[in-house]
Amino acid sequence: MTTRLVLLILLLSAHWINAHAEESVQTQIAVGAAVSDVKLKRAINLLSQTTAGAEELKAAQSLGIPIEAGTVSKTDITATHTAKDGVDDFHFVAKVTIAADKEPVFQALDLAHELIHATHAKSNPFDPNLNAATYVKHGIEGEGGEANAIAEECAVGKELSEKASSSGLNTDTLQLIKARCQFVWNTADNQTAWKKSFYFVGQYYREFMKSVLSLNESESAKSEWRHQIEAKSPVFSSAVAHKPYPLALLEEYVEITHKVCDRARSAILGRNVASAVSETSPLKERCSAIGMELSP
Repeated sequence: MTTRLVLLILLLSAHWINAHAEESVQTQIAVGAAVSDVKLKRAINLLSQTTAGAEELKAAQSLGIPIEAGTVSKTDITATHTAKDGVDDFHFVAKVTIAADKEPVFQALDLAHELIHATHAKSNPFDPNLNAATYVKHGIEGEGGEANAIAEECAVGKELSEKASSSGLNTDTLQLIKARCQFVWNTADNQTAWKKSFYFVGQYYREFMKSVLSLNESESAKSEWRHQIEAKSPVFSSAVAHKPYPLALLEEYVEITHKVCDRARSAILGRNVASAVSETSPLKERCSAIGMELSP
């Protein structure tokens, strides 16, 4: 389970993008409406029976976030940026997909997780000052990040377990929920240990550190990475990337930065290059950190 920024658009034509954004909002599917998958309907019903889940569904409903069945549970986010007369405008549109091959109770847990991603603030991918360390930390520890989402899914799991009879859960299912959430429940009162566990990368330690060292960033920033990351066996991993969250988020950061820099470089063409590059000096540094230059 993870959140993904899947489309980054950097345009100067506000008219086109405003029309595009309006069309996107109009075609959103309300939560619970037009959901034809029987299991997913059951999952939504189970989630609505919990205090936290009901609040999440209400928030998602107000934002018009669509929910659909698919191959893996994930949140896709379309980020749109327009700039006109020196004023930046940003739009984020989320869509939640829940793994169709899971039983409704586990779909409900996945949905609790994904709706946290979908309904909370995101790192602005267009921020010229956004760096890898900030992106990864916010993706894990920030509001709507992985720690928040996993805590929420296990809070829902606990509530469903406590009302097993009314939820129709059998002993085997309860044991599976316990196995999934036992660590979360046991460390709920220890935020330090809880958040630290997200930085365990196990066998990916060397790959992760190699990726960090390849970034053209300051030594102090790289030292921060070394301090956070541990080679202990991962406790949590991305279901989409099949890698521990720090590595999955770092790779996502590099991917979206490539897209942002490509768009910015295209925008610079046809303008006074020296002036354009000077105006975007923080973005120059961000692009340079992943080995890209804005100057043609």
